[in-house]
Amino acid sequence: MSGDAVEAVLQTLRERGHRITMPRRAVIDALSRAEGHPTVEQITADIAERWPGIHLTTVYRTLETLAEVGVVTHVHLASGTAYHLADTAGGMPAHVHAQCRTCHRVIDLPDDVLDDVRRRLDASAGFRLDPHHVALSGLCRDCADD
Repeated sequence: MSGDAVEAVLQTLRERGHRITMPRRAVIDALSRAEGHPTVEQITADIAERWPGIHLTTVYRTLETLAEVGVVTHVHLASGTAYHLADTAGGMPAHVHAQCRTCHRVIDLPDDVLDDVRRRLDASAGFRLDPHHVALSGLCRDCADD
């Protein structure tokens, strides 16, 4: 993600009436450079190298705020909660997550992969599925072949 994209996220925050604080800038920068789905501990470690003095608690609170605003997405994995910039913030396009229960690899799936399941749940039970915040559990191709 480029510096322009980080600025676009910051602009979104401004447009929604939020101040640009050093912790917010640090978290957005760390997420823009992260590969995959970093945990809060990984984000904090990255931030500590560039902005000493920003503590884990501050990173947690900042991530919560950014998720509420809609510029950060989180997913619950076996290893804990992981984060990435939301599609609306110029990050990864919306997607569903799957995690191998053996090797713990996280696989990004197309956002529409569960559309049929969503429709069936809504029609049969009046239940509106939101699969973006939890990972489907199963075996990846490599572990299933073992």
